[in-house]
Amino acid sequence: MRFPPLHPSAALHLAWIGGLGAAIILMLVDLLPYRLPFATPDKFFAAVLSLEIFFVLLVWPHFVPTLLGDGIPAARILLQVGVLLLFGLPLVLIAANVSGVDAGSVLRGQALVAALAALGAGIAARFRSALPWYLLAVFWLSVAHPFWAFLGDQMGAASPRISVYVSPFWGAVADRAAPAWVQAAVYGLGGLTLLALPARKAAA
Repeated sequence: MRFPPLHPSAALHLAWIGGLGAAIILMLVDLLPYRLPFATPDKFFAAVLSLEIFFVLLVWPHFVPTLLGDGIPAARILLQVGVLLLFGLPLVLIAANVSGVDAGSVLRGQALVAALAALGAGIAARFRSALPWYLLAVFWLSVAHPFWAFLGDQMGAASPRISVYVSPFWGAVADRAAPAWVQAAVYGLGGLTLLALPARKAAA
């Protein structure tokens, strides 16, 4: 028996809430032979926020072309982001309660997630051919650059002060509020600007 195809929006929402829920369950059930260093009450909120950022950086942009092809205008694609944040809010609030995080930290974390989603949507909607370069930039800012800074720190070198203002994961878990707000403003403005651009006509 063949199952009917999933609507793109439904597939997006299932991937979002299913991915978050499955990752949280894996952190809590302790199935691995070793304990995860971030699966502790004080780091639970940071782990959930990092999962959200991972999704909007690497998974969400691949849904955008399908949603646009389904007839959703680019300017209204951010409504989908709002729905995602709304669906994930119960898990975020539970994590914040477990970790003892205040409302300001929750607000700036969700603002950063929304801004990164806007940037990914803008690139996927207006410059789809640039997605590989976008993913390369995400890898550098989220993995390579923090790892390079960590190695430098282990060797006694000071980490560049700007690092926390450009790396999404670093800024999300920083003790200070400024890095997350600066990134949310810069990345959010960039995404909104891209979405406001007129769509390029396909070559004949």
